[in-house]
Amino acid sequence: MKRIFLIVIAVLSLSAVARADSFRRFNSRAGQNPTDFIDLSQLGPTGTILSTPQPVSTFGGNAAQVGNINGTSFLREDEGNGWHGNFDYGENLIWTGNSSVAGVGGIGPMGIALTNPVGSFGFEIQADLYGPFTATVEAFDIHGNLLFGSTFSGHSNGLENGSALFVGLGDTSGVNIGEILISTSSGNPLYANDFAIDDPSFTYTTATATPEPSSMFLMGSSLAVLAGILRRKLSV
Repeated sequence: MKRIFLIVIAVLSLSAVARADSFRRFNSRAGQNPTDFIDLSQLGPTGTILSTPQPVSTFGGNAAQVGNINGTSFLREDEGNGWHGNFDYGENLIWTGNSSVAGVGGIGPMGIALTNPVGSFGFEIQADLYGPFTATVEAFDIHGNLLFGSTFSGHSNGLENGSALFVGLGDTSGVNIGEILISTSSGNPLYANDFAIDDPSFTYTTATATPEPSSMFLMGSSLAVLAGILRRKLSV
């Protein structure tokens, strides 16, 4: 549990710990070319309600934890059986839940904490509310120091055709990524940070390509995430 909440500590102290590693974005799983992944089916059958955090392991045997960073429960779902969106039919998913609208689970942001740092990560993501959404993803080192982050734009629908937004980021400065923070906005406060992701994939080498200047990103989106967390806590 301590590893998951290092992400929250990092958000609270951004100005002191931001490292601003250079990074690159991947637009597809093929572009990321992963060498390892977390098979989310290990968390149980579709509809399983899970406490935060949940221990998982990658196909290569590396340990990790997943869950909502505010400690609320989340769910295991399958596309077409529990989740009706635009992932490929039958895909393994985890969903933040939405206690306010759906009456199950909690709500994000969601965190992934890795025992062994990686050079890149990727996953498909869909907001629960149909329509346009943005996904903000931040990468931290194993000590909770912010490395970089980026915001992606997607569209949520129920086509079940594999068109879910792919989010991929790689560290061009080294194999430093130990923790990942994921949040979404759909334009409706009731669905803020309400989303599902599929099996996360990873590489254990440095990403190569033209990096993006991540230092411009560091303050704004992270403080927005923190503000959203605090608003929800105060409204309970």
